[in-house]
Amino acid sequence: MKDILPLKRLFINTELKTNALIALSSSNTHYIINVLRMRGGENISIFNGKQGEWKGCIKSLTKKKAIIKIGNQIKEQKDEELINIIYTPIKGQRHYYLIEKITELGVNNIFPIFTDHSVIKKVNFKKINSCLISAAQQSGRLSIPEFHQPQYLNNFINSWDSKKNIIFCDESKADLNNNNFLSKIGNKNNLNTILIGPEGGFSKKEKNYLIKKKFIISISLGNRILRSDTAAIFALSFFLKK
Repeated sequence: MKDILPLKRLFINTELKTNALIALSSSNTHYIINVLRMRGGENISIFNGKQGEWKGCIKSLTKKKAIIKIGNQIKEQKDEELINIIYTPIKGQRHYYLIEKITELGVNNIFPIFTDHSVIKKVNFKKINSCLISAAQQSGRLSIPEFHQPQYLNNFINSWDSKKNIIFCDESKADLNNNNFLSKIGNKNNLNTILIGPEGGFSKKEKNYLIKKKFIISISLGNRILRSDTAAIFALSFFLKK
């Protein structure tokens, strides 16, 4: 039974090649000891977001230092379906829950924006990066999403390529027509970006600004007002059905 269990996974930002010996950082050493509960001599899966997934073996392990020997490649890196999400950072632990779940669901690019109703005006990049890596390790994906620098809504939209459509999840639309929404997506490859509003919604000025843009497609997620994290997960489910 032990042999058929999936290998525990670790992301490291280092080039991978067969027989290479890699000294882990103190944080990764702490992770394999205290989170993965591993010991010297055990096998572990290693990936760096660029070269696929490799089998590794813990050659030595102390409380402060671990050395991994890289074995053979077990998965090739493949191109992923492009999915972008534009969202407004939210308060507390729900922000990291949102980051975790959209990483598990396969988002490639995360664009934080500030709006008139934004409560959070800065983000903790270190904690977010840790959350991205942890979610990728847990979910089995081979890449880490790119978390971009926050921008104010108008600046972001003005700099966006107008040939690439944005699906705007508008809470003011009360009707939900899944068939209509899916028909809008169809096989159009440039419909791969979701815009989620802030807690409290966009201001009237912002909403008028957005709906005037021809490349922004406004859709409904139903007759209930969803939390930002719930709306993001719900909207992403449509992409997974494409």
